[in-house]
This record gives sequence, C-alpha cells and structure tokens, in this order.
Amino acid sequence: MPLPSNPGPQLALDSALPRIPRLVYKARLISSLRLRNRLSRKKVTGSADVVVSMTSYGRRLGIVAHALESIAAGSVRPARMILWVNEPDFEVAKYPMLQRLQRRGLEILRCEDFGPHKKYFPYCREFARDDMNLALADDDLMYPRRWLEILLSASGAVQEIPAYRAHRMRTDVAHSTLENYNSWTPAPTGSTSHANFLTGGAGVLLPPRLQSAIREAGTSFREVAPRADDIWLNALAIRHGYRRRVVAAQGQHLTMYPRSQREALHSENVEGGRNDLQIAAVFGPRDIAVISSDITNTP
Repeated sequence: MPLPSNPGPQLALDSALPRIPRLVYKARLISSLRLRNRLSRKKVTGSADVVVSMTSYGRRLGIVAHALESIAAGSVRPARMILWVNEPDFEVAKYPMLQRLQRRGLEILRCEDFGPHKKYFPYCREFARDDMNLALADDDLMYPRRWLEILLSASGAVQEIPAYRAHRMRTDVAHSTLENYNSWTPAPTGSTSHANFLTGGAGVLLPPRLQSAIREAGTSFREVAPRADDIWLNALAIRHGYRRRVVAAQGQHLTMYPRSQREALHSENVEGGRNDLQIAAVFGPRDIAVISSDITNTP
C-alpha cells in the first residue's frame, strides 16, 4: 500500500489566515450563505449517488443551516440530504433557514437520542438497504465547493473507506495495547491502512455493505462508546475488513463556524481523556492485532 511520492496535508479544519483576516473571511462566507438561503430556489439535492447525513442539537440548531447550505452550493449535490433531530420541542418554524432548506429538499427526520451516533446510525438502521454511499458531515463546519465531489471521486475501491482526516494509531512495544489517543499523529495523505483512525466530521464516505454491518451491530455503542462515534465506526471497519484511506485535500479547507466549538465533544473526549476509556472498551486484542500488522507492513 504505497504512499504518494509527495503527499500533501490533510484537509485543514479552518483557514490558515491570521486571526483578523480569518474573522473577516468567515463573516463574508456566513453572509453569502445566508443570502443564498434567502434567495435561492435551487434544490439542495441532485444526481450524485450519495446521501449526506448530519445531526444537530441545542443552540447549534441555529447554525446547522450554514453547513447544509454550503454543501448544497457544492459542485455536485447528493441524492438526499438529511438532518436528524431528537429535540422533543423542535419546530422547524423556529429556524427560518432550515425551513427554507426544507422547502428545497432537505429532509428533517426525527430519531432517538443516540448522541453523536445520530449522524449515521438512524440512517443505517432505516435505509442501509437503499445501496447508496453515506457521506457524514458536522453541523459546525462550512464545507468547500468540491468537498463532496472529491470525496466521491475517492470511492469505489473494494474494502476502503475514504475520509478527509485521520490519525495514525500507535501500539506499545509488544503490540498488545494502543497508546494514548493524544500520542497519535496525522495519518499520511494518500495512505490506506487499518492503522488509520478516521475522524468523521471533516467528511467520510460509508459504503453500503458497511452500513448493513452497522445496522446489524445495533446499539452496542451505547455501552462502550456513547460519546465517541468515530471510535465505534473505526472498530466496525476493522472487523469487516475496511481500511481507511486519507483523501488529498487539493487546496481546500473547512471553515469552523465562530464560537461553535464551545459545545463540541473535543474538550470532553480529547482533553478530558474519555477517548482512551472508550477506546479501551471497544478495541479488543483481535482489533489491535490487525492494527499492529498494518503498522508493521505499511508506511
């Protein structure tokens, strides 16, 4: 599984501009998305054989329309775009941007509270048999124009999951346990390995057969990884033979919505060490053996 001769960086989570120009850029982007949302009559869906799925909750329901609108403005549009919501008092009329997106084809579907697993599990449980790729996205990011196009162009390889961002997992000297999550480094762009730990928010494409496996695995994640969807998805990928491929960003970058990270899982899972607890609960000796084998045999 050779690497490209000159791999570039992974898709950046935000613009590399200095702080003030970055804030100006974000303000302009947000304004343009709001204007598009107000004026456009173009369907958010198109002919691409893929479903885009995300979830949102709480105060972030007030910003999720920007993420959805940015994907709708992309170079290709998905066959379906779904927002999963479990808020008991949710009313779309309270969110004019979402209401306008709904009129243009956005599906807003109710589901149980599966935490961060809402972005993919309700779809896999209900629609895995539809035999379409499933693209996962986060509610606090605004996506570049070719985001879905490039992700789709990386699909098609048997037993691979394309993702824009991934860490390279590390094992101890005896290859019997995984080292702490915070010690992992970015996986090389272009690499395909069981040692690549995909992170789904930047963009990941789940193939239909893996969706079926997710459905069959049920809600076991509630006991072992209730707040870590990426951990569960990587473990299931390993058990069903799917290596994770890091897709080249090709000059693109994501844009974080200002101040949205206050409610993110990052502080709880990464800074609080809960990732390591959930990894230990999910990854067993067989999973670690598969990972360590790829660490040994791939760059």
